[in-house]
Amino acid sequence: MRSVCGAVLTVAIAASAIGLAPGEGAAQITPDSIRPYLVFRPVDESWFVAANRGKRMLLDIGRVDLEVRKDSAVAAAYRAAVAERAPIPVGTTFQLRGPWGSEMVTAQGVDTWNGRIVLVLQGSVAMDSLAQRTATVVASAARLAGPGSAGTAPSATSAAANASKPIPSPCAREPLTPDEKKRVVVVRDSLVKVLRAAGLPPYPRLASRVTSESSEVTGCFDRARIALAVSLRTSTLEWTRQRLVLIDAKGAVRAVPVEDFRLKVHDLLHALDADGDGLDDLAAIGRAERGGATSILRYDRAARRFTRLASGFAWEDR
Repeated sequence: MRSVCGAVLTVAIAASAIGLAPGEGAAQITPDSIRPYLVFRPVDESWFVAANRGKRMLLDIGRVDLEVRKDSAVAAAYRAAVAERAPIPVGTTFQLRGPWGSEMVTAQGVDTWNGRIVLVLQGSVAMDSLAQRTATVVASAARLAGPGSAGTAPSATSAAANASKPIPSPCAREPLTPDEKKRVVVVRDSLVKVLRAAGLPPYPRLASRVTSESSEVTGCFDRARIALAVSLRTSTLEWTRQRLVLIDAKGAVRAVPVEDFRLKVHDLLHALDADGDGLDDLAAIGRAERGGATSILRYDRAARRFTRLASGFAWEDR
């Protein structure tokens, strides 16, 4: 009885949210009534973020401003609305590049995750295995082709054949050696001192709450092997300061600027060759006051800086 009442209440709330009068019921919850609550990424966008969520590899294509998970009628209308209007339809193929390598994948269905509109990706056994992990795995996804798009999408047979043969990453991202760990600690502590010497927030309320955070990953960053991000931040992220450096095999340190729009501090997740240029890039959780997102930072060798390639799975603290 309790579950039935809960289902009825969910339908009533959803109906109220989309402007239906009480008593009109689930029969009136249609794709047309869901569409005003869907916000998709720009039509011409070609780079996306994929990540493992719920033991699947999902690709973020937008935001849904309505609870669509708790009632089957609302969920069905949501899926139909996304399938009809999304600029990236089911059946689209992507070149997926993650820490395990590169492969072709296909969007096989629509779902939602934490307020995001997502596509469920079908790929190799290696990808599926990584998606089962509890640790976050992030990949870049470059749009190739799909139903109604320019070009010809591969057939189901060819897509399955490509998906079963990922190209392994040539970069050996080995764990830190004992000497490298010691070097990282020394560099981290030095950066914390440098950041603190630059000044703390002028307000005592914030200055007393400043903490330091750091994260490091191994990869193939030109001549460097280690990327280290160190930041000072308050718990609410009202005030932040960050430095990101690359450390080479001899222990030499080089500061690298980061351009990621409003995301001011980053917790590094892992390295990956996100754009296929042979140099590693960074997958990170970018944070700002009252929100954040999963961000892929591309290493620009010429400019010697990291810039945002794509972001997704954004959230807001309410």
